[in-house]
Amino acid sequence: MDYYSAPRQFLRQVRQLVYPRRCPFCDRVLGSVPVCPDCAEERESLRRKPGMRLDASQHYLGDLTGAAAPFRYEGCVRRGILHAKYQGAPWAAVELGVVLAELAFGSVIELHGAEPVPQKVEGAALGYDCIVPVPASGTKRGYNVPERMALPLAKALELPLEAEALVPARKKKHQAGLAMEERLANVAGAFRVSDPDIVEGRRILLVDDVITTGATAAACAQALLQAGAESVFAVALATVEFSAFPTVERPLQENDPDF
Repeated sequence: MDYYSAPRQFLRQVRQLVYPRRCPFCDRVLGSVPVCPDCAEERESLRRKPGMRLDASQHYLGDLTGAAAPFRYEGCVRRGILHAKYQGAPWAAVELGVVLAELAFGSVIELHGAEPVPQKVEGAALGYDCIVPVPASGTKRGYNVPERMALPLAKALELPLEAEALVPARKKKHQAGLAMEERLANVAGAFRVSDPDIVEGRRILLVDDVITTGATAAACAQALLQAGAESVFAVALATVEFSAFPTVERPLQENDPDF
């Protein structure tokens, strides 16, 4: 059943009578307040302006046609992503996707009860045929954050969500603490397409929560293109802005973004 079908929306509205809606960034109870007043100013300060496109001099884009993210991976945005990933909050991942639909594609957000629902954006899907989330690296969480974030995008853009198109091909090490060359080697061949018919000849919108160096998104794009996809563009809620790529002499530290 579609995530935004009337029956499922009704069930979520009933649930919110017992468990009120919370801010995905700070976990404050919001109820029917559209945007958290505690996070609004900080969120605005973390916006990447004037443009959201990632610079190839700061990120490895590989065979991606491009990549974009509206926020820097800092402050409340970083806390919100980590909350969705590590604190058993799939609802927070969906709300982060709502923010992404609004900022990256211009979707108008309407409250249905207390639930923010993205509205269709005319023409925004031009150039894309389907949405593919970056697959989860493990099964412990029980849900995939990029897949949950992609649900609002699929609604706003009226594109099919191919949640199982990409799957892990092998285990990979944690990316934290690795230099750029080590990151690229770590994710090389780490993903495969489950069924080439799903992506053949299609223009893919790849969704992730955060793009750090770009190595993971580029590895996903390579797998999709090798399976016959026409093109791959990546979008994430946030990205890390480097003055220089991580190197063996200057790797990302343990407290840096966990990619």
